[in-house]
Amino acid sequence: MQRILDLFDSALYWLVIVLTAILAAMGFTTVVFRYVLQSSLFWGDEFLRYLSVWLVFLGAALATRHRALITVDIFTQPLPYRLREYAAAGVAAVSSLFLVGFASISVELVRRSVGAVSASMAIPLEYMYLVFPIGLGLMAINMVRTMIGHLVAARGIPPDEAEPQVPDRLVHPE
Repeated sequence: MQRILDLFDSALYWLVIVLTAILAAMGFTTVVFRYVLQSSLFWGDEFLRYLSVWLVFLGAALATRHRALITVDIFTQPLPYRLREYAAAGVAAVSSLFLVGFASISVELVRRSVGAVSASMAIPLEYMYLVFPIGLGLMAINMVRTMIGHLVAARGIPPDEAEPQVPDRLVHPE
């Protein structure tokens, strides 16, 4: 199971990298066409807009996995280690429920957009709006994994007494 989750994490990581590279290349290309060649790509801005939205949601799912999103822990920091981990697990559980609920609501947006097409690229809008349930669903999955990690940590040895951990290569690739 861990191997499947590692493959999932790697695939998401590389997808975000590839989409970022495409976004940068396409952004540069549209600028060159507009200001150097004096001829705009009629579909370039729309493509960049939709790609940016996909990149934000997939990047947020990746950030959720590595606990890289902003957290407010002023109330939990003074707590003992185990209680702090249980509180973090509770927050992750509530967050995952919220994300699942929001993802299920966003399916209605996808359903309503069936039949509509984008203005310049003529791509069905349901494909563009699929980013919401997919991104929120991936964030919910990663929040559940975070919750499990906090529950396991709460039952284990506090980090001060444990051995040093191997760094996460997805966060700090070497």
